[in-house]
Amino acid sequence: MNIIKLMNAATQGKPRRLYPMLGWTLLEYTFRSTPYCIMLGVVWELFKLLQYPGTELNVKLIGIYCAVLLICLLLLVFFNYKSYMASYREGYSICADGRVNVAKHLRKLSMGFYNTKDPGTIGSYIVSDFDNVELLVTHLLPQIIGGLIGPLVMIISLAFFNWKLALIAALVIPLAWPMVWITRKLIAYSGKKQQKSKNDTASRVIEYIQGIRLIKAFNLNGTKFERMENSFRKLKQDSIRLEAGSGPTLILATFVLNASIPLIILVGFYFFTHGEMTLPVYILFLLLGTKICEPLMQALMFLGLATYMGLSVERIETLRKTPVMPDGADTGKITNYDIEFQNIDFSYNHVPVIKQLNLKIPSHKLTALVGPSGSGKTTLTRLIARFWDVDKGEIRLNGKNIKNYPVDNLLSCISIVFQDVYLFNDTIYNNIKIGNANATDAQILEAAEKARVINFARELPGGLQAMVGEGGCSLSGGEKQRVSIARAMLKDAPIILLDEATASLDPENELHIQEAINELVKSKTVIVIAHRLNTIVHADNIVVLNEGKLSEQGTHEQLITNNGLYKHMWDEQQRMKGWKF
Repeated sequence: MNIIKLMNAATQGKPRRLYPMLGWTLLEYTFRSTPYCIMLGVVWELFKLLQYPGTELNVKLIGIYCAVLLICLLLLVFFNYKSYMASYREGYSICADGRVNVAKHLRKLSMGFYNTKDPGTIGSYIVSDFDNVELLVTHLLPQIIGGLIGPLVMIISLAFFNWKLALIAALVIPLAWPMVWITRKLIAYSGKKQQKSKNDTASRVIEYIQGIRLIKAFNLNGTKFERMENSFRKLKQDSIRLEAGSGPTLILATFVLNASIPLIILVGFYFFTHGEMTLPVYILFLLLGTKICEPLMQALMFLGLATYMGLSVERIETLRKTPVMPDGADTGKITNYDIEFQNIDFSYNHVPVIKQLNLKIPSHKLTALVGPSGSGKTTLTRLIARFWDVDKGEIRLNGKNIKNYPVDNLLSCISIVFQDVYLFNDTIYNNIKIGNANATDAQILEAAEKARVINFARELPGGLQAMVGEGGCSLSGGEKQRVSIARAMLKDAPIILLDEATASLDPENELHIQEAINELVKSKTVIVIAHRLNTIVHADNIVVLNEGKLSEQGTHEQLITNNGLYKHMWDEQQRMKGWKF
């Protein structure tokens, strides 16, 4: 990726944001070279005394040089300040805006995107990749520009004294470019492997920390820790290869640039001995020859580092171009909450899960989804919420394909209570308020009371203002469920999707949550995933799924009479009640 494309991608299509920084940087590094140019004039005047004995020193001109130098130094301080502030202010702003935009983009992607990515990879988009963008914008781009502008100004200045020798000093620069090109290719190749290893390592660390209880319980230190240790070793190897692979060509490029110094000495000596150059000019070239090479060598090093940082920009750009789930344009009010599946096919990673399903879920009724594990119950609820789009067929709401509605409009009609509840590291109050950001204190308190959250919140320091910890770790499973139900109550959506919230709770918590659910589902279109059939015997409609297909449906009494899969499942669960240890 060249510098222009890199700037465009780093600013997410808004390279103009970098123009002030680039402008001030150009001025800064141009004026950094002016002291050397003024020094040429002063040295030239001093050598006139040696070259032309009896000539008087032009003190007035040297005074003018000193005054100009002072003005240039003052301007340099000003330009340095403006460049510094523009670089850091805009660099941090670009990264802050970029992180927000990436987070918004991630929210609009299909859940299939997350199923194919490790958590370390997804986290790196927002954290480490933007750290690299920040370093690129605030440090590397200004340094690269300065490393190129400074030598250019000095070569132009020297050309006024002897354009031939200045041209020879400049000719070695293109000779170093092939090595620079090879270095960038090597860094791009090795850098992608190293970044992949870095993301894999982050995923293994997350896996290790999240599974630490399991590792302790089953004494898996050897197996599980070995996976993480192997990822650390691979990261070390890929990091060494990254540095070692690009090092030789970068050293060779530096050698080529340094070759300008002996060229200036030899060719300049030839010009001097043949009368084509005066001694003062020859000495000036000798003095400034090294000053031409040093910034260029630094620029080459920064260019290699910028290539590596550019890999993060490419990853962000690839993510930014990942297609989001298309939004519909129908913003009309949804008044009918009948949900209809018409010839639905759906696959996870090309594995069929739902097959030619036709089903109608009536509004303001309780519909239960039952069936063996893997039959597609949870998938159907996620398809209604458009976490994924179907492969074939249509899901219709209010008589229209749900794809016709903007995703936000669709989700405003749906509340979901997951079996595996996640709470943010915030207060109970704010976790409930997620259901409706505009809710009043009275509405939040009412939802907390109806969901029986108040019952346990009173016992906590701070009550509803108590912090719940990361993922709600300070609360029990039943307490988290009640917060989740309060959140859904506050949203007050007409469609409720329940992934059986009482499946793994103790009797006391189950009673509280069942009372809360009864409050939640009043006058709603309710779809519940049921594992314990005795909890849905009074459902208006029971849908039995098997291997992604509709097996049978009806009321409890009808399905028992049918003597099908539901009857078999019911009999098995009734027998389980008599099991004893």
